[in-house]
Amino acid sequence: MKLFKNRKVQIILGVVVVLVVLLGGYAYMNKRAQSNTEPSDEEMQQVVEKLSPDEIGLKVTANPAKKAVKFAIDKLSGIKSIEYQLTYEADSTAAEQSEGGEARVQRGITGESKITSNDTYESPWLDLGSCSKNVCRYDTGVKSVDLTLKVVKDDGKTYEVEKMFNL
Repeated sequence: MKLFKNRKVQIILGVVVVLVVLLGGYAYMNKRAQSNTEPSDEEMQQVVEKLSPDEIGLKVTANPAKKAVKFAIDKLSGIKSIEYQLTYEADSTAAEQSEGGEARVQRGITGESKITSNDTYESPWLDLGSCSKNVCRYDTGVKSVDLTLKVVKDDGKTYEVEKMFNL
């Protein structure tokens, strides 16, 4: 206790406490400023370049009954992975209409695939409807499908490819 009554010890302890508070405040404010830093325009607008379907050799086909479609890519050089989104408009079901739904509804299918060869990629058949326990209920009134691909190349850049296909 006598140690804390010494004037020099009190001054030294006071200086240490003030330094700790100041350094802690500086560290807190610096960390807060870093987390609030707005990203640059480049970071905000991650520009996704467009590719034409021909640039990757994209072909879309329908089965003879026009109840499923698939797509193939012939020019895979430099492509690491793809994500796809297939959207189409179909007649709504009686249940949907009885619940106040519109006569036509938007439907969609999504998926992704890692590309493991440089030959050709072919998607599985994508049913235009829903299937459960080997029973499929196909959508009616489908006239066309819109396919959007997100293509990631080996260099990490992302590209978008869009193709509309009439059934």
